[in-house]
Amino acid sequence: MVDESWLVLTRRYGEDVRSPSAEVVAAAIREVFVEDLPGMEAGDYEEHGEMYLRRGRDDGSMHVLSVDRLQRATLEEWADQDYGRELGSPRSIEQISQSDALHLFLLFARGDIAAVRAAMEPGSASDLSEVPA
Repeated sequence: MVDESWLVLTRRYGEDVRSPSAEVVAAAIREVFVEDLPGMEAGDYEEHGEMYLRRGRDDGSMHVLSVDRLQRATLEEWADQDYGRELGSPRSIEQISQSDALHLFLLFARGDIAAVRAAMEPGSASDLSEVPA
């Protein structure tokens, strides 16, 4: 059976990348965690404070995984691509490290939504490296 889902990364400053490589995902996460662009000030970083990956199917549901500059990762599940009806409450991890965020995003990118959900359940292991990537 062929996987017909799509994957789109929206980087911190708005660039969309279809089917991003692991290296592109890592660079996008770094943009959120390391605020070192010349000429940028706190307000500039606040205005563009997150990046996210969207995975969906043309005929159905969509999952969105985001991470923001406050080190919060959030998983949302939607019935459609118009954000019309949530399939459940969003799950979040506060104070996620850059390496744990990368691990979570790589699981998501390869389509292992079940592993992402499990890692984001309250009381799950805080060390995401324990979840196989």
